[in-house]
Amino acid sequence: MYFRVAVVASILLVSGCANPLNRVTSDDYAQTCTVAESNGWLEVAEEACYRALVNVDMGNLGPELKSQRLYNLGRIKRQLAKYEEAEKLFTESLTIEEKLSAPTDPKIGRRLVELSVSLAGQDKWEAGAVYLKRALPIAPQFAGRELSYTALTLQEYGKRLRAMNQTALAEQFEKAAASLQ
Repeated sequence: MYFRVAVVASILLVSGCANPLNRVTSDDYAQTCTVAESNGWLEVAEEACYRALVNVDMGNLGPELKSQRLYNLGRIKRQLAKYEEAEKLFTESLTIEEKLSAPTDPKIGRRLVELSVSLAGQDKWEAGAVYLKRALPIAPQFAGRELSYTALTLQEYGKRLRAMNQTALAEQFEKAAASLQ
């Protein structure tokens, strides 16, 4: 009787812990995703990023890694013009990240910008502008391609919002874009 209880308790304890095998597998798939993306093999990257995310869930590897894997898969989906899928992934990643990071953390800013691009891809410019506006105080922390990508996103939003007679917000985005270049 006591042995059976001990075995059940041990199984419950182990099932609640992170599984190192899933961590290694998730990391391997994440690396494959990165290599495939850099070579322009987005379909391969999509599958690898998906498998990296699945292993995070299967291995109970924690919210930080889950947020990162969601974000990575979202970026690939966005590049494949699967904007609705990307939107869901970025939204889930942002929700997790907002619980883990300070409001001005670049991780949150990256997710806000990507979410705004995914919404723009669905012609939801007004909804995307809400997220992009939240990224404005974070964007100066970006560097390199991230900074250029954000500036380009702000410019495009400025053009679209101006065409929608939202001049004040368009000017705010255009001014922010100019300051990032």
